[in-house]
Amino acid sequence: MERRGRTSGRSLLLIIEDDAGVRESLMDLLAARFDVLAAQDADAGLELAREHRPDLVLLDRFLPSGDGLMVLEALQRDARTEAVPVIFLTGDADEATLERCLEMGAVDFIHKPASARELLARIDRALRQSEQQRRLQILAQTDALTGLANFRALTVRLEEEFRRAHRYQYSLSVVVIDLDHLKAINDGMGHDVGNRAIFALASQLKGNLRESDFAARFGGDEFVALLPHQTALEAAVFAERIRAGLRTVGVQKSDGRPAPFGLSVSVGIADHTLEGPKEDPDALMKAADAALYEAKREGRDRVVVFGRPVISPPVQRH
Repeated sequence: MERRGRTSGRSLLLIIEDDAGVRESLMDLLAARFDVLAAQDADAGLELAREHRPDLVLLDRFLPSGDGLMVLEALQRDARTEAVPVIFLTGDADEATLERCLEMGAVDFIHKPASARELLARIDRALRQSEQQRRLQILAQTDALTGLANFRALTVRLEEEFRRAHRYQYSLSVVVIDLDHLKAINDGMGHDVGNRAIFALASQLKGNLRESDFAARFGGDEFVALLPHQTALEAAVFAERIRAGLRTVGVQKSDGRPAPFGLSVSVGIADHTLEGPKEDPDALMKAADAALYEAKREGRDRVVVFGRPVISPPVQRH
């Protein structure tokens, strides 16, 4: 592995090129504007890509240890690198070969030798397009009101987290949180006040998440948190913090005066553990939903763990 200076805030490029002279020239040219990693063969290049997740890969079309198209396929099969744009470096002028590169997902190709001006222009264009796609993807997976992930993003993340928990044999908890009486708030005081209540819950949720956790707005008044490496009982502590914290939060009416009600939540929790594994992500969600239903049936404003007795919370004044 070769590297040219690491500076925060700059795009990271990975060069996979077997010709030492070409590789060194590219690194010297690009290091002034980008952070650069380089590898001389396919295996080393893939390892670096998976470890560092570069913003763009410059990939030699023909490598002694593997065809460049095979490297592109390997990048696209891995969730860590599937979105990384790839520009092929090639001395092959055959149009069918170049067309094949683009069909397989490369964003561009550059004939060797290329001028510095052309190379930098094509890299800049690929990085701009990649950033635009990333922003559109974030918007498509983000709830506009709360800034949390939406249902679409939750579905993908739950599959990923469940697969990892099963593979590496650690606990995963699902916490389903329902804001109590949102319909009554909307009907009695208007949707603006209801939205403030939803936002207050989202803020409490964000403030209690660890870096490894994930939260999404599941529906109008429902939120879901995924807690890796947490059992249901550990997740219940997290949920109680949110329940207790939300009760101290006041919501303003449209005229700026305090609304005459407090906020509360009902919470259902289930986990996937070595001792109590769930069959699949759907089974895990259904168990958490069943616990949430039990919390509502028992009077709301409480946390219920699937398969455990319902414990009434201390009586508190709104």
